[in-house]
Amino acid sequence: MTSPVPFGAPSPALFSGPEGVWNADPVELAARLFVAVFQPQASAPLPQREVSDIYDALAALGGYTLPAQRVGNTQPLALTVQLAQEAILTWERATIATRLSAGAGPVSHTVTVLRFGPGVLQAPDPVAALRERLG
Repeated sequence: MTSPVPFGAPSPALFSGPEGVWNADPVELAARLFVAVFQPQASAPLPQREVSDIYDALAALGGYTLPAQRVGNTQPLALTVQLAQEAILTWERATIATRLSAGAGPVSHTVTVLRFGPGVLQAPDPVAALRERLG
């Protein structure tokens, strides 16, 4: 497992705050999030990220940050978790990434790129490539 890459610092937000990500086209949001999460690991043999990194990446796409203490049902954390999980389900439906849980003690929850994932990452238009994978 590689160490997390900080999200949001080098590029401007693509969506305008929590409301912007909430109202975004779900496939576009999933594609943009996939690229934001996995592009830094595109050349790794098995690109993989912690689920919490995906939440941070989604917040960065919206130009906001999540609280350090992630407990309770508060906003914008709640909508970020919902939208990130929807994006992960979209990735799974397109067979570009999947959830993976491992460990006997504390369980690690990650998302791993599958064999069709690099095609979306390297596509000139990742949104169109994801739409094509979804059929």
